[in-house]
Amino acid sequence: MEKIRANREAAAGAAIGLTVAAAAATYYVIKRSNSRVRPNGKFPLETLPNDAYDAVIVGAGPSGSTCAHFLASAGARVALLDKETFPRDKYCGDAVCTPGLNILEEMGVLKELVDNNEAHFADSGGFVSPSGLTYIGQSKERLGGAAACAVKRTNLDKRIAWKARHVGAELKEGFEVGKENPTFDKQTGLWMVKSTEGKTVKGRVLVIADGATSKLAMQMGYCTEPPKGVCSRAFIEGGTHNVDFDGVCFYQRESLPGYSAIFRHPNDELNFCYYLIPCGKDGMCGDVSEADLKRLHEGALKSDPFISQAVGPNAKVERMKAAALRLGSQGVPSSYDDHLLIIGDAAGHIDPLTGEGIHTALMGGKAAAQTILDMRAAGDYSKLSTRIYEQRWMKAFGHDFAFSKKGAELIYKYPILLDACANEMQRVGDSMMTKWAEVMTNMRPKTYFLRPDVAIPMGFAIVRELWAQNVSKRPDLYKTGSSL
Repeated sequence: MEKIRANREAAAGAAIGLTVAAAAATYYVIKRSNSRVRPNGKFPLETLPNDAYDAVIVGAGPSGSTCAHFLASAGARVALLDKETFPRDKYCGDAVCTPGLNILEEMGVLKELVDNNEAHFADSGGFVSPSGLTYIGQSKERLGGAAACAVKRTNLDKRIAWKARHVGAELKEGFEVGKENPTFDKQTGLWMVKSTEGKTVKGRVLVIADGATSKLAMQMGYCTEPPKGVCSRAFIEGGTHNVDFDGVCFYQRESLPGYSAIFRHPNDELNFCYYLIPCGKDGMCGDVSEADLKRLHEGALKSDPFISQAVGPNAKVERMKAAALRLGSQGVPSSYDDHLLIIGDAAGHIDPLTGEGIHTALMGGKAAAQTILDMRAAGDYSKLSTRIYEQRWMKAFGHDFAFSKKGAELIYKYPILLDACANEMQRVGDSMMTKWAEVMTNMRPKTYFLRPDVAIPMGFAIVRELWAQNVSKRPDLYKTGSSL
């Protein structure tokens, strides 16, 4: 009897093992198939008419032009449309983070920017906390390279667009998409895009890359609401200011989780910018709204003790200019559809904590190109294939958006967290500054701050800061008017 029981238990165990193995194998096969473009589609390469493109990209900003570059480099036919003529301006903080710099280097654009003195790599940088704690370090030495680079969008955008044209994309400037939505023919699998002047282009895939306000995504119903964030920009003429650092962020308590920043460009020119990050009540950016941007921007230049003293009384500052920010996929529930992708600012690919979106635009543009090339080879452009693009950008950077949103909420509710970070930087130096720089420039995920080797020292830093503010009554350096 015991032998029979043992045999039954062994058989049951084997059956359970086989079931688990089968389930695991099935899960692996399903997961693997869901992460691949479907083969043997309805529209193999030979079915593309001679007068049509593999992709029609609406918007030749960083995301659209990057997508066009990688497509054209691989032999695809690309129409890259933009309503403006290059060079043209874009209001932005102008900082390109390391992941974006890597892609610019891969495309050969970074060398052109450097050779033409259009890029300045940040060496000395840091931030000022809500209580005025300051740290400016040399994180470049620890990172092995600059965490960010300042490039005017006038120069950045033209260089990428022209590079895309150089490798074979057809850059069609002055092509403004008309009020009528692009039309899609299911039989031929082609989009028809018409300009306000009556010009038309046809393509297998429509790529929407027309910026944060994305008129096209809005009118086609893929975007459900206007952007809720906003940023400002004002250039400061070189030689008229007192700034001796490359990049510093200023976290004024009133505008948290937003912040202002100064970035140094070539020829000693500065970019002063202000970011208002959606947080708290609907329509608000913490305790302020978009309507407060001009007041905050101009007020910081005049009366912020750190900014006003760094800029100096003789600075020649241009008039403030502003632009909308669509952060963390806000208002864009899906970035793909049959024969269609949405990329860059139009898809809300801007970090909800930092407001940075150039590097994510470049990363998303490359992911879109890779997906289109896979679909081109397989002949399938259905949702089952275009969704691979969303999986790719989520893996590259989108997974971090939820943590960025939480981070913004925490900073808004507990400004002492930023004070503690500055406290820890002052205590240990560039090692902490480097960790901060890596997280804020997308080199590491926001969850990096949860690692024991980071979280434990930060916990002690918070305790020290609580003691300093509530027991020792350390003065608020913002209120006492201390400078950098």
